[in-house]
Amino acid sequence: MNNTLLKQIQRHAAEQYPKECCGVIIEENGTQQYVPCHNDATTPSEHFIINPHDKAAAEDRGEILTIVHSHPDVLPQPSMADRVSCELHELPWCIVSWPSGEYFEFAPSGYQAPLIGREFAHGLLDCYALCRDFYWREWGLELPNFPRRDGWWKTGESLYERYYQQAGFYPVTEPQYGDMLVMQIDAQAPNHAGVFLGDVGLNTEPGLHPVKYSFIHHRYNKKSSRDVYGGMWADCTRLMLRHKSVSEVR
Repeated sequence: MNNTLLKQIQRHAAEQYPKECCGVIIEENGTQQYVPCHNDATTPSEHFIINPHDKAAAEDRGEILTIVHSHPDVLPQPSMADRVSCELHELPWCIVSWPSGEYFEFAPSGYQAPLIGREFAHGLLDCYALCRDFYWREWGLELPNFPRRDGWWKTGESLYERYYQQAGFYPVTEPQYGDMLVMQIDAQAPNHAGVFLGDVGLNTEPGLHPVKYSFIHHRYNKKSSRDVYGGMWADCTRLMLRHKSVSEVR
Protein backbone atom coordinates (compact mmCIF):
# COMPACT_ATOMS: atom_id res chain seq x y z
CA MET A 1 0.00 0.00 0.00
CA ASN A 2 1.66 3.25 -1.09
CA ASN A 3 1.31 6.40 0.99
CA THR A 4 -0.81 8.24 -1.56
CA LEU A 5 -3.46 5.51 -1.65
CA LEU A 6 -3.40 5.10 2.12
CA LYS A 7 -3.93 8.83 2.70
CA GLN A 8 -6.87 8.83 0.28
CA ILE A 9 -8.47 5.87 2.07
CA GLN A 10 -7.85 7.43 5.49
CA ARG A 11 -9.44 10.68 4.29
CA HIS A 12 -12.50 8.78 3.11
CA ALA A 13 -12.67 6.90 6.43
CA ALA A 14 -12.53 10.23 8.30
CA GLU A 15 -15.27 11.73 6.14
CA GLN A 16 -17.61 8.78 6.75
CA TYR A 17 -16.80 8.25 10.45
CA PRO A 18 -18.55 6.89 12.53
CA LYS A 19 -19.91 4.96 9.54
CA GLU A 20 -17.81 2.43 7.66
CA CYS A 21 -16.41 3.75 4.41
CA CYS A 22 -15.91 1.44 1.45
CA GLY A 23 -14.33 1.55 -1.96
CA VAL A 24 -12.01 -0.20 -4.37
CA ILE A 25 -8.49 0.16 -5.66
CA ILE A 26 -8.30 -0.09 -9.44
CA GLU A 27 -5.55 -0.07 -12.03
CA GLU A 28 -6.24 2.76 -14.44
CA ASN A 29 -3.82 3.68 -17.23
CA GLY A 30 -1.00 1.84 -15.52
CA THR A 31 -1.43 3.43 -12.09
CA GLN A 32 -3.37 2.43 -8.99
CA GLN A 33 -6.29 4.63 -8.00
CA TYR A 34 -8.59 4.56 -4.97
CA VAL A 35 -12.27 4.90 -5.89
CA PRO A 36 -14.57 5.72 -2.95
CA CYS A 37 -18.02 4.08 -3.10
CA HIS A 38 -21.29 4.58 -1.27
CA ASN A 39 -22.05 2.21 1.62
CA ASP A 40 -25.53 0.75 1.04
CA ALA A 41 -25.73 -1.15 4.35
CA THR A 42 -28.78 -0.45 6.51
CA THR A 43 -26.43 -0.32 9.52
CA PRO A 44 -23.38 1.44 8.02
CA SER A 45 -21.70 1.89 11.40
CA GLU A 46 -21.42 -1.91 11.66
CA HIS A 47 -21.33 -3.26 8.10
CA PHE A 48 -20.71 -2.25 4.54
CA ILE A 49 -22.25 -3.08 1.18
CA ILE A 50 -20.58 -1.47 -1.82
CA ASN A 51 -23.10 0.30 -4.02
CA PRO A 52 -23.29 -1.83 -7.20
CA HIS A 53 -23.50 1.21 -9.51
CA ASP A 54 -20.38 2.72 -7.95
CA LYS A 55 -18.57 -0.60 -8.29
CA ALA A 56 -19.65 -0.98 -11.93
CA ALA A 57 -18.44 2.55 -12.67
CA ALA A 58 -15.07 1.73 -11.11
CA GLU A 59 -14.84 -1.46 -13.20
CA ASP A 60 -15.47 0.62 -16.33
CA ARG A 61 -12.41 2.69 -15.46
CA GLY A 62 -10.05 -0.23 -14.82
CA GLU A 63 -9.46 -3.61 -13.22
CA ILE A 64 -10.41 -3.88 -9.55
CA LEU A 65 -7.35 -4.91 -7.53
CA THR A 66 -8.47 -4.56 -3.90
CA ILE A 67 -11.67 -4.20 -1.85
CA VAL A 68 -11.40 -1.54 0.86
CA HIS A 69 -13.44 -0.65 3.94
CA SER A 70 -12.95 0.92 7.35
CA HIS A 71 -13.45 -0.22 10.95
CA PRO A 72 -14.62 2.71 13.09
CA ASP A 73 -13.12 2.68 16.61
CA VAL A 74 -11.82 -0.90 16.41
CA LEU A 75 -8.65 -2.57 15.19
CA PRO A 76 -8.35 -3.32 11.46
CA GLN A 77 -8.39 -7.07 12.07
CA PRO A 78 -10.76 -8.91 9.71
CA SER A 79 -13.91 -10.46 11.14
CA MET A 80 -15.13 -13.90 10.09
CA ALA A 81 -17.52 -12.14 7.72
CA ASP A 82 -14.62 -10.16 6.23
CA ARG A 83 -12.61 -13.33 5.61
CA VAL A 84 -15.56 -15.18 4.09
CA SER A 85 -16.33 -12.19 1.83
CA CYS A 86 -12.69 -11.99 0.78
CA GLU A 87 -12.86 -15.61 -0.37
CA LEU A 88 -16.08 -14.93 -2.29
CA HIS A 89 -14.67 -11.85 -4.01
CA GLU A 90 -11.42 -13.69 -4.85
CA LEU A 91 -9.57 -10.39 -4.37
CA PRO A 92 -7.23 -8.91 -1.75
CA TRP A 93 -8.85 -6.76 0.94
CA CYS A 94 -7.63 -3.76 2.91
CA ILE A 95 -9.14 -2.61 6.22
CA VAL A 96 -8.37 0.80 7.69
CA SER A 97 -9.15 1.57 11.33
CA TRP A 98 -10.30 5.08 12.10
CA PRO A 99 -9.39 7.31 13.86
CA SER A 100 -6.15 5.38 14.51
CA GLY A 101 -5.33 5.19 10.80
CA GLU A 102 -3.88 1.68 11.12
CA TYR A 103 -4.45 -0.68 8.23
CA PHE A 104 -4.35 -4.39 7.50
CA GLU A 105 -4.16 -6.16 4.15
CA PHE A 106 -5.05 -9.79 3.47
CA ALA A 107 -5.83 -12.02 0.51
CA PRO A 108 -7.91 -15.12 -0.21
CA SER A 109 -6.30 -18.11 1.50
CA GLY A 110 -8.97 -20.81 1.49
CA TYR A 111 -10.55 -19.64 4.75
CA GLN A 112 -13.72 -21.42 5.88
CA ALA A 113 -15.75 -20.28 8.87
CA PRO A 114 -16.24 -23.06 11.45
CA LEU A 115 -19.68 -24.63 11.54
CA ILE A 116 -19.89 -24.09 15.31
CA GLY A 117 -18.94 -20.76 16.88
CA ARG A 118 -19.14 -18.66 13.74
CA GLU A 119 -20.12 -15.00 13.99
CA PHE A 120 -23.44 -13.77 12.57
CA ALA A 121 -23.74 -11.65 9.44
CA HIS A 122 -27.07 -11.82 7.65
CA GLY A 123 -26.85 -13.14 4.10
CA LEU A 124 -23.28 -14.29 4.61
CA LEU A 125 -23.06 -16.10 7.94
CA ASP A 126 -26.65 -16.87 8.91
CA CYS A 127 -28.79 -19.98 9.40
CA TYR A 128 -29.14 -20.74 5.68
CA ALA A 129 -25.43 -20.14 5.09
CA LEU A 130 -24.68 -22.68 7.82
CA CYS A 131 -26.90 -25.23 6.09
CA ARG A 132 -25.24 -24.50 2.74
CA ASP A 133 -21.78 -24.92 4.23
CA PHE A 134 -22.75 -28.18 5.95
CA TYR A 135 -24.07 -29.74 2.74
CA TRP A 136 -21.03 -28.63 0.77
CA ARG A 137 -18.47 -29.87 3.32
CA GLU A 138 -20.31 -33.08 4.18
CA TRP A 139 -21.43 -34.20 0.72
CA GLY A 140 -20.11 -31.75 -1.85
CA LEU A 141 -23.63 -30.46 -2.55
CA GLU A 142 -23.82 -26.82 -3.58
CA LEU A 143 -27.17 -25.35 -2.59
CA PRO A 144 -28.43 -22.21 -4.37
CA ASN A 145 -27.65 -19.02 -2.48
CA PHE A 146 -31.05 -17.37 -2.68
CA PRO A 147 -31.09 -13.57 -2.23
CA ARG A 148 -32.57 -12.50 1.09
CA ARG A 149 -32.88 -9.10 2.69
CA ASP A 150 -32.48 -8.70 6.41
CA GLY A 151 -35.84 -8.92 8.19
CA TRP A 152 -37.70 -10.66 5.34
CA TRP A 153 -39.57 -12.79 7.90
CA LYS A 154 -41.17 -9.73 9.51
CA THR A 155 -43.42 -9.11 6.51
CA GLY A 156 -44.85 -12.60 6.18
CA GLU A 157 -42.51 -13.79 3.43
CA SER A 158 -41.84 -17.52 3.52
CA LEU A 159 -38.57 -18.02 1.68
CA TYR A 160 -37.88 -21.53 2.94
CA GLU A 161 -41.29 -22.76 1.84
CA ARG A 162 -40.95 -20.94 -1.48
CA TYR A 163 -37.54 -22.30 -2.44
CA TYR A 164 -36.96 -25.69 -0.80
CA GLN A 165 -38.11 -27.72 -3.81
CA GLN A 166 -36.01 -25.62 -6.16
CA ALA A 167 -33.01 -26.31 -3.91
CA GLY A 168 -33.57 -30.07 -4.26
CA PHE A 169 -35.38 -30.89 -1.00
CA TYR A 170 -38.53 -32.81 -0.24
CA PRO A 171 -40.45 -33.12 3.07
CA VAL A 172 -40.12 -36.11 5.40
CA THR A 173 -41.85 -36.99 8.67
CA GLU A 174 -38.91 -38.48 10.61
CA PRO A 175 -35.47 -36.81 10.54
CA GLN A 176 -32.19 -38.56 9.84
CA TYR A 177 -28.62 -37.29 9.90
CA GLY A 178 -28.22 -34.30 7.61
CA ASP A 179 -31.87 -33.37 7.21
CA MET A 180 -32.72 -29.68 7.27
CA LEU A 181 -35.04 -28.58 10.06
CA VAL A 182 -37.08 -25.49 9.20
CA MET A 183 -38.55 -23.60 12.16
CA GLN A 184 -40.80 -20.66 12.89
CA ILE A 185 -39.59 -18.39 15.70
CA ASP A 186 -41.45 -15.19 16.57
CA ALA A 187 -42.45 -14.69 12.95
CA GLN A 188 -45.41 -15.00 10.61
CA ALA A 189 -43.71 -17.70 8.53
CA PRO A 190 -40.86 -20.24 8.89
CA ASN A 191 -37.71 -18.17 9.31
CA HIS A 192 -34.98 -20.37 10.79
CA ALA A 193 -33.17 -23.55 9.77
CA GLY A 194 -30.65 -26.01 11.15
CA VAL A 195 -29.21 -29.41 10.35
CA PHE A 196 -30.26 -32.51 12.27
CA LEU A 197 -27.31 -34.56 13.57
CA GLY A 198 -29.14 -37.18 15.61
CA ASP A 199 -26.86 -38.93 18.08
CA VAL A 200 -23.65 -38.55 16.05
CA GLY A 201 -20.74 -37.61 18.29
CA LEU A 202 -22.82 -37.01 21.40
CA ASN A 203 -21.32 -37.10 24.87
CA THR A 204 -21.84 -40.45 26.61
CA GLU A 205 -19.32 -40.09 29.46
CA PRO A 206 -20.16 -41.99 32.68
CA GLY A 207 -22.33 -40.01 35.05
CA LEU A 208 -23.73 -37.73 32.35
CA HIS A 209 -27.17 -38.05 30.85
CA PRO A 210 -26.69 -38.87 27.16
CA VAL A 211 -28.49 -36.55 24.75
CA LYS A 212 -30.55 -38.49 22.26
CA TYR A 213 -30.66 -35.92 19.47
CA SER A 214 -28.84 -32.73 18.52
CA PHE A 215 -28.68 -30.24 15.68
CA ILE A 216 -26.56 -27.29 14.56
CA HIS A 217 -28.02 -23.90 13.78
CA HIS A 218 -27.21 -20.19 13.70
CA ARG A 219 -29.63 -17.88 15.48
CA TYR A 220 -29.94 -14.21 14.60
CA ASN A 221 -27.08 -12.11 16.05
CA LYS A 222 -25.69 -15.08 18.00
CA LYS A 223 -22.85 -17.48 17.34
CA SER A 224 -23.71 -20.75 15.66
CA SER A 225 -24.08 -23.65 18.06
CA ARG A 226 -24.89 -27.30 18.53
CA ASP A 227 -27.97 -27.76 20.70
CA VAL A 228 -30.29 -30.48 21.94
CA TYR A 229 -33.10 -31.10 19.48
CA GLY A 230 -36.35 -31.33 21.38
CA GLY A 231 -38.58 -29.14 23.52
CA MET A 232 -39.09 -25.69 22.03
CA TRP A 233 -36.99 -26.49 18.97
CA ALA A 234 -39.13 -29.48 18.08
CA ASP A 235 -42.30 -27.51 18.86
CA CYS A 236 -41.39 -24.72 16.44
CA THR A 237 -40.29 -27.05 13.63
CA ARG A 238 -42.53 -26.68 10.61
CA LEU A 239 -40.67 -28.72 8.00
CA MET A 240 -38.20 -31.60 7.96
CA LEU A 241 -36.45 -31.64 4.60
CA ARG A 242 -34.21 -34.20 2.92
CA HIS A 243 -32.09 -33.49 -0.12
CA LYS A 244 -32.81 -35.71 -3.09
CA SER A 245 -29.09 -36.35 -3.64
CA VAL A 246 -28.16 -37.37 -0.10
CA SER A 247 -28.73 -41.09 -0.62
CA GLU A 248 -26.66 -40.92 -3.81
CA VAL A 249 -23.59 -39.31 -2.24
CA ARG A 250 -23.46 -41.23 1.03
